[in-house]
Amino acid sequence: MRIRSNLFLYEIRSITDLLQDFDGALDCVSIAVTCAFNRQGTLLAVGCNDGRIVIWDFLTRGIAKIINAHVHPVCSLSWSRNGHKLLSAATDNTVSVWDISAGEVDKTYRFPSPILKVQFNPRNSKMFLVCPMKHAAVKMDINGSYSSIPLDDDSDLNIVASFDRRGKHIYTGNAKGRILVFSVNKLEPVASFRVTTGTLNTTAIKSIEFARRGECFLVNSADRIIRVYESGEVLACGKNGEPEPIQKLQDLVNKTMWKKCCFSGDGEYIVAGSARQHSLYIWEKSVGNLVKILHGTKGELLLDVVWHPVRPIIASISSGLVSIWAQNQVVLMKKMSKWMLPW
Repeated sequence: MRIRSNLFLYEIRSITDLLQDFDGALDCVSIAVTCAFNRQGTLLAVGCNDGRIVIWDFLTRGIAKIINAHVHPVCSLSWSRNGHKLLSAATDNTVSVWDISAGEVDKTYRFPSPILKVQFNPRNSKMFLVCPMKHAAVKMDINGSYSSIPLDDDSDLNIVASFDRRGKHIYTGNAKGRILVFSVNKLEPVASFRVTTGTLNTTAIKSIEFARRGECFLVNSADRIIRVYESGEVLACGKNGEPEPIQKLQDLVNKTMWKKCCFSGDGEYIVAGSARQHSLYIWEKSVGNLVKILHGTKGELLLDVVWHPVRPIIASISSGLVSIWAQNQVVLMKKMSKWMLPW
């Protein structure tokens, strides 16, 4: 009896961790550009090309609120930890903090160049990170005080940056493949390493993404390889270290370049969206094997992809619509029923 019970639990996990089917689309009326789930996965914020932010109630799949946020396209979104605030950036060089319940702006900041990414500190909603184009990343406080993240090379301004899972460190990457880790409070370098290809040539860093659970992060680079590292090892190696990635993920057949990559909510899977078409590749992190490819409408280009923080659901954006990918519930119940026998 105990054996059957364990098999039952394993069957549910193996099914729910994998996605199989297109599960509909969210039409924001405007053209969707980027999106982000709140920490609980109950709300999905969608930034549009007309500057509006549409907040979807993900449980009912209905629109909960529309915020006339910017006059130019929204390019990046980030939720605060408690879900009360939303950080947005637009192509008019502005960054705003929104009170979601009131639908009103708390603060707006203007930068001298377009913004590539904004991110709330995962544990401190009064602190956020801004990555302006051709400029060092900037750590900001809600009150307006700011500090530029130090550069490894003053001539290299193609910087991507991210908070780690607990918000204690900021990881930056540049076009020369150099990754630096800074303490959040003093912005002092605590670790660094270089991402190299097989020929020891460096490759530009396109993005750094952390898992919501566990200590892993991924590095998407210009050589079309997604490298997964363990942050504890990176910190232990210190400055000019040589940590080895625990996984290298790539499309060996089509040599796909990746538009956006992220972890599943439990950190056990990685999804990467192709930069050339609406295709999503899903790998199992522990083994590194490709477990699924999801294909959208042929001819569409992918703009963004996010994984639900709790459930096995992916949202991707192409052609102005948010596509939802989920396990087919009918198939799920049929597969589960064979284990649900009376004892």
